[in-house]
Amino acid sequence: MFKRLHTSWLLRATLKWFLFLSGLFLLAVGSSIMITANLGVSTWDVLHLGLQNKTPLSVGTVILLVGLLLVFVKYLLDRIRPQIGTLVNAIFVGVFMNLVLGSHLLPSFSAVWLNAVWLIFGIFIIGMGAGLYVAVGYGAGPRDGLTLTLAERFGTSIRMMRTIMEITACGLGWLLGGPVFFGTILSIFLIGPFLQFWLVYFRRMIAAIDAGVIRPNEQKIS
Repeated sequence: MFKRLHTSWLLRATLKWFLFLSGLFLLAVGSSIMITANLGVSTWDVLHLGLQNKTPLSVGTVILLVGLLLVFVKYLLDRIRPQIGTLVNAIFVGVFMNLVLGSHLLPSFSAVWLNAVWLIFGIFIIGMGAGLYVAVGYGAGPRDGLTLTLAERFGTSIRMMRTIMEITACGLGWLLGGPVFFGTILSIFLIGPFLQFWLVYFRRMIAAIDAGVIRPNEQKIS
C-alpha cells in the first residue's frame, strides 16, 4: 500500500528533470557503446557518423545540429513552438555523446563475440534511456515530433512515416560512409521491445512521483 509523501511541486519537478536528463544520458551511453562495438549502429547514427566523415565536427556535435534542424523543420511545417523538453533533447544527447566518447572510458574488444554482446548491451541501454525520457513526458524527441507532423501532413500512418524516415536517414548515411552492419538491423528489431519493457516500469515510477507517494519500505524511520 502506498503512503502519501508530501513533497513540494518544485522538488517533484526537479526530480523529473533529473530523470529526464538521466534518460538522455543513458541514450547517449547506449549509442556510444554501439559505436565502440564497431558492428553497426542505429539507423540515425549511420547518418550522424556519415556526416561526421564529411565534416570536421564530432559525432555529438553532428547529432546536436541534426536534432535542432529537425526541430526547426517541424516548426516550419506546423508553426507550433517546440516544448522545452524537445529542445533539451536535441541539445543534450549530442553533448552527452561528446562527453562519453571523449572520456575514452568505454572498452573495446578484439573478439567478435564480445563486441556482439557489447552491441546488444548498448541497444538495451538505448531502450532504457528512451523509456525513461519518454515516461517523464517533457516533450517528444526531434525525430518523434517530426514523424507525427509529417504523418499528419501527408496523411500516412505514424508507423509508415517513421519507417520512411529511418530508411532515408540510413540510406543517406550509408552513401556518406556511415557504418551499416548487422548491428544496424539488430537495433531495428530490439530497440522497440527494450523501450516498451522499460516504458511500462518508468511510467509507473513517474506516476508515483506525480502522485507524491512512496512504498512503505521506502519510508524513513523517525
